[in-house]
Amino acid sequence: MDRGDARESKVREGLERAQGWRAIARGFGAPQAPDAIRDDLDSLRSRTRGELAEALTSALAVLAESPPDELEAAHERLFGGGGAVPARESAWADARAVAPTELADVRGFLRAFGLEEKGEVADHITTECELASVLALKEAWAEAQGWEEEAAVARDAYRVFVEDHLLRWAPRFGGRVAASGLSEFHAAVARILVGFLDGERIRLGLEPALGVAAGPAPRLSEEMACGGRSRAGDEGA
Repeated sequence: MDRGDARESKVREGLERAQGWRAIARGFGAPQAPDAIRDDLDSLRSRTRGELAEALTSALAVLAESPPDELEAAHERLFGGGGAVPARESAWADARAVAPTELADVRGFLRAFGLEEKGEVADHITTECELASVLALKEAWAEAQGWEEEAAVARDAYRVFVEDHLLRWAPRFGGRVAASGLSEFHAAVARILVGFLDGERIRLGLEPALGVAAGPAPRLSEEMACGGRSRAGDEGA
């Protein structure tokens, strides 16, 4: 493979990662645009196989059969105020920590890459998936332009964000959603999240985060349980 082909491959793979994270973010967001959710999930399914493809097929089937108001009600039961599953990273932090820094750190990522915190909070699952999407997109764009230094910055930031944030709580969050029995659609999206994230962990050569299988229970205060959709910014794949 010559240098041009290698660059083209990196760009394509980066765009695919960005689209995958966007699909997951939309799956966990308030279901205001079912067609966009369907298109993103279908695009991701076309590039996957095995259990991840099965979860995508399940999500698409349920999405096709579910009226928007049913999806909205399920979203509210799971992630709304007092919902069954807290959708913020800081809700899953080690309760022994005196001053959890997860939220401040995510906000630092947003500022560093020129993004604004909108809607709810920066450490909501949708915001973190969108941020991962933006970082992958920025790397792909820099690769396409031949900007090696900028590509390296985005690539390193993506790796750090996946390791220090998503890997530390998203598998437990996904497991709780899938086990809740409250929404077949969101259970499928949760399996997509866990499978996609594990694929990225393997690709990046990262170890599973300590405590993922049996970590601290989420702190179910009203603040932490608040689960409205948030967006990292308007930039997308």
